[in-house]
Amino acid sequence: MIGGKLTEYRYMAQDVLDRAIRLRGLVAGACRTRNLPLVGAPANPGSTARPVTGLPASLVARYGAEAPSVLAAATCERPTGPVADGIDVIRAEFEYAVTHEGALTVDDIVDRRTRIGLVPADRERVVDVAKEFVASLG
Repeated sequence: MIGGKLTEYRYMAQDVLDRAIRLRGLVAGACRTRNLPLVGAPANPGSTARPVTGLPASLVARYGAEAPSVLAAATCERPTGPVADGIDVIRAEFEYAVTHEGALTVDDIVDRRTRIGLVPADRERVVDVAKEFVASLG
């Protein structure tokens, strides 16, 4: 799924699954994700109660309490450098998408993980950088 507001993804996913279950005549229990906190959210039992400081604000906005883990896992050059001028996604996020979030293609990184691809001009500016990280998969 691409598009929509971040706050609506769970509802969109639930709608898709409910429809698929109906179309196939399957049986499933009630959705359990409505009240589960997202990874990195302050209410997440494993997260820190202290606010995350000293990191790029855009990284903290996207990853919450998991932001330090994104930087700690980075082995790339200039991990806090932007993937392109004027885009608030840092290189460590592209690397993390590949090493920890299952991104296998440029589309996975640019469209599905960071959503940069929703703006075609921005997508063009980051494709080569995304290719570098995909190439690191071997």
